[in-house]
Amino acid sequence: MNAYNIRSDKKYWEEKLAAFLHDPPDKVLALRGHEERGKMLQESLYLPSPDEILISQADQVASGLDRTFLPDRQAGGYVDFSKNPIITHPTGENAHLQMGPVSSGNFADLQQLIEADINGLPQKDRISYLFSLFHYFRHVLPYRLRASSLWGLGWRWGKLPADSRMPDHSIWQHCALVSALYSCFSTSPERKAGLMVFSITPVQDFIARSRKLRDYWSASLILSWLTAEGMGAVIKRYGSDHILYPSPVGQPLIEEMLDRLCGFEKWRGRYSVEARAATVPNKFVFLLPFGEAEEAARQIEQEIKNRWNGLAQRVKELIKKQCFKDVPSDCLKAFDEIFDRQVDHFWILQWASVPVLDEDLLQKAKDYIPEKIVEKAQKLLRKARECQLPYSDSERSEKFFFPLSHDLVQRALAAQKLSPRDQRASEGGIKCQLHPDHEILRFSCVECNRQMCYFTNRPPDKNPRPSEDPCWKLIREKWRKTEFKETERLSAIGIIKRLVYKAAAEDHPLTPFFKEAEGFPSTTEIAAKDWLDRAQLDIEDQGLTRKQVAEWLHRQEASPREDPEIEELSKDIAKRVREVVEKRASVRDEPKVVDRYYAILLMDGDRMGRMLSGGFAARWRDVLHPELLSRIENGKVAEQFSKCFWPLFLDEKRTLSPGVHAAISGALAEFSLYTVPYIVQRYGGHLIYAGGDDICAVFPVSTALQAAREIAWAYNWAFVRRGERRTILRRGGDEESSGTIVQEIKDTSIMQDDDQLLTHLGPG
Repeated sequence: MNAYNIRSDKKYWEEKLAAFLHDPPDKVLALRGHEERGKMLQESLYLPSPDEILISQADQVASGLDRTFLPDRQAGGYVDFSKNPIITHPTGENAHLQMGPVSSGNFADLQQLIEADINGLPQKDRISYLFSLFHYFRHVLPYRLRASSLWGLGWRWGKLPADSRMPDHSIWQHCALVSALYSCFSTSPERKAGLMVFSITPVQDFIARSRKLRDYWSASLILSWLTAEGMGAVIKRYGSDHILYPSPVGQPLIEEMLDRLCGFEKWRGRYSVEARAATVPNKFVFLLPFGEAEEAARQIEQEIKNRWNGLAQRVKELIKKQCFKDVPSDCLKAFDEIFDRQVDHFWILQWASVPVLDEDLLQKAKDYIPEKIVEKAQKLLRKARECQLPYSDSERSEKFFFPLSHDLVQRALAAQKLSPRDQRASEGGIKCQLHPDHEILRFSCVECNRQMCYFTNRPPDKNPRPSEDPCWKLIREKWRKTEFKETERLSAIGIIKRLVYKAAAEDHPLTPFFKEAEGFPSTTEIAAKDWLDRAQLDIEDQGLTRKQVAEWLHRQEASPREDPEIEELSKDIAKRVREVVEKRASVRDEPKVVDRYYAILLMDGDRMGRMLSGGFAARWRDVLHPELLSRIENGKVAEQFSKCFWPLFLDEKRTLSPGVHAAISGALAEFSLYTVPYIVQRYGGHLIYAGGDDICAVFPVSTALQAAREIAWAYNWAFVRRGERRTILRRGGDEESSGTIVQEIKDTSIMQDDDQLLTHLGPG
């Protein structure tokens, strides 16, 4: 590993890139000569040829994992995509998209675009350059082709399928899977791939224990970022092609990391941080060389711990610099010890890994996998062999059993969670108001042997009242009164969530997300939005901001002593706000009772875990190209396919595959990053998190239900076009449960029970 912990193996990155380029991006547009065009790309980069046997095996296994037994040209299976450009949906019933006119162009134009781009990449050393080059092809080139609209294809570049016969997964997904498998086969002494799932918990204990809306938002971002950093360790060790779920392509936290590592800053248009919400879930699934699980897991764990500790230390140093400049070091010993202890022991990092099962390994593992899943896979393979289909007797039989491998690794992780490795020790002392299993941060008064306290000239108080606690008095003095209640004392975990927006304000991966954290709306602004909209001209005439008016309205409901969310306002500002309110009252539009309430919208994709394990609506007939389906049903392909094999399977559910994982993950990311923020903004809300199928946002009461309906409706779209830039795939056959909490602005408990609410929500 080098300074960036990137794998220091030149041959590894050269062969990985060569494997990725075994097929050119335009393969489906001009099947004839595609192998030569792939070689042209490899040679233009001076790449050595990958091992012929291993690349053939990787291509065969990748094709088998994502597809099934399809007739070739000689058997009547060829589909000319340029004449009939249809893509199918990998998870939805009867969902096809006609892509419009497509045709290949001059391949030299594509080569020139690539050459111009990569000439601008930094070349610090060969390893870093190869790492950047590979991730250019994986993350940047699809965007560049869309943005340049080479050959007039525009957004279609991102969706060109790997195979015209079964066009439900893209050429980019296929090439990434081939390169990942090639790296696994070439690196593993046993020439095998493994599958690992890695998770970070606790989730609800970290996120839901929040008082302020901003706490909740910050906690969601921190957890999302830590998961992305864990994925980053995989990317630096193996490459982003190894990550199956969530898809790393287009994820802002991953793309921003690649900007820093690879010098991709000028192509930031390929992703968006405008939503400023958490979009990465708390676990990820990836391929790795069989036999490297322990070492890979240690590296991921260390990366996450280092990043978390680094962020925590930023918060601690910020507090010390702002609040404790004149505090003796003896007084800070307990503060440091408590802070570091809680930070070190909060997260539970768990993982499980299994080999990607082949026929022999399945016999050893089948007792741990539901019989129904095993029988489904074996039934398909038995019939293929009975019909003497090509590749049914391949020595690389793991291509038939991905759903079983995925089920087994998820069960292994679930078993681990029943007996966590790290049990957090109980803590004594006064407890945190947000995390009642944690001690509050404090000075060393309990341990102090002085006769007189440094702060009070009285004996040290080992159990001070909140308002007299010397540690928290200093903290409250240095921050706005709305930041900490007079009675509030927090643990390290609680104060990290509260102040991370300040600590990460500069030179941190979360900086773009916290860019406007100071302006995060108060509950009063959300609640009174409709009235504030109507009063906007009067507010501007008085030289006021909406926040100032909202704070004045809040003061009418509670005093600053009762509710620390209320900002102090000058007499002049208060006078001008009263004039605005009086002017609105003169036209019978004073603030109403409803303007004191806001709505918290919580949504959860029902059965998403089941879908990620293969429980989706698509049948084999739904994912085949309609032209090929028609030929099969009308006996226009070889009888071994049309009469022997396919009549038994056309109406059976399509099996889970890495391509399906990528499609679901990509759809969730697009939904979270573009669709949900657009709807939330249109209805005057503010997004807290959008982790794919899990959504939390706050709205004025008047628009919450409309927003919920539209989000649920959008959740079940199959294909969406955003302008001319791209088409968004979404998965079919799933639903959103939603719940809406209407809450008064005086209630500061926020959303600690949101997870309990959704637990009781049923489908529909």
